[in-house]
Amino acid sequence: MRLETEAVEKQTHREMEERQKDKDRETERLRLELEERTKQHEFELRMREIETSANSQRVHYNGKTGGGDSSARPQVASMKALKLPPYNKDKDDLDAYLSRFERVCHALNVQPEHWSAQLARLLEGQALDVYQRMSDNHVGSYETLKENLLKRFRLTEGGYRKRFKQSNIENGETPEQFIDRLRRYLQKWCHMAGFEQTYEGLEDLVVRDQFFITCDKPLQTFLKGGR
Repeated sequence: MRLETEAVEKQTHREMEERQKDKDRETERLRLELEERTKQHEFELRMREIETSANSQRVHYNGKTGGGDSSARPQVASMKALKLPPYNKDKDDLDAYLSRFERVCHALNVQPEHWSAQLARLLEGQALDVYQRMSDNHVGSYETLKENLLKRFRLTEGGYRKRFKQSNIENGETPEQFIDRLRRYLQKWCHMAGFEQTYEGLEDLVVRDQFFITCDKPLQTFLKGGR
């Protein structure tokens, strides 16, 4: 009888522990959901503030120069979202996506000071988190946002080197497109490594890389710390 009672007590205790774990998991899920909603709300508020400021500036310029030479009128782009699909880290090449984004901004005369906010509208998940973690002093800098995104998704010197070395032609990709992609990876690798995109710069990059791959593992590990 005693053993049966102890067994029942243990079973009851286990069930209580399981219920408590379920409650804890649900509490954590709700906490994360609330945190994500709060971040999204703060992001939307910031976007509205930027949009209001940009639109007010545009109205000011239009009113001030309405009767003058339109060629001398400052161009202040509307802060309406650009017609681009959101960045999807599982489908899109970040480098190619940013290049396309920059071309669209140039084509539509979007002012550089608005690029960061415009790009933020197109980010989701981890990429949007990169933007939300930026300080107020840097959040308006597109170059800083771009640099942080490249680092977050490992598009650094080592990342571009790996892409250049290991990329293969993809399904539906022509040889010309593949060569152009390799050329872009090489240019980015050279830029990230701090070498000029000249014959001498490329020569230095190749020689340094060849030296690196012939080193023993301890020296490679040491050198990687500076790459």
